[in-house]
Amino acid sequence: MSQVARRYYERGMQALANNDVQQAVEQFQAAVDLAPNFGNARVAFAVALARFGDCPRAAGVIRSGMPRASSPVTAAAMQATLGDVLTLGGDFFGAEEAFRLAGEQPGFEARAASGLARVYAKMGRHADAVSCLRRAASLSR
Repeated sequence: MSQVARRYYERGMQALANNDVQQAVEQFQAAVDLAPNFGNARVAFAVALARFGDCPRAAGVIRSGMPRASSPVTAAAMQATLGDVLTLGGDFFGAEEAFRLAGEQPGFEARAASGLARVYAKMGRHADAVSCLRRAASLSR
């Protein structure tokens, strides 16, 4: 990966930390344009877009990066981020599927269970939400 892409990514992370979401979006866009396989930049770009209020574009950024995932862990991180973005955007069925796929990767079970809990709570499936929260808590110990 290019050092220039990494610098754009680091600037984006700093902008996000400073709550300068528009600047973060611009920096992450540049990083992804330069290095389309840079999974961390793609995930951060989607997070910044979602915080900016553009959930459809954030989902598109993640979906277009899925085939480029460099490892199963990167793919799971993208799926979990997609679940977060879709939940925020109101696509609960899509979010449910994304979290289920993320949870298939060892190490992502708790993240997926907590994401599913949020989805189920928003859908009014409170018993399922509580069950997922319990699972997430037991996995986090």
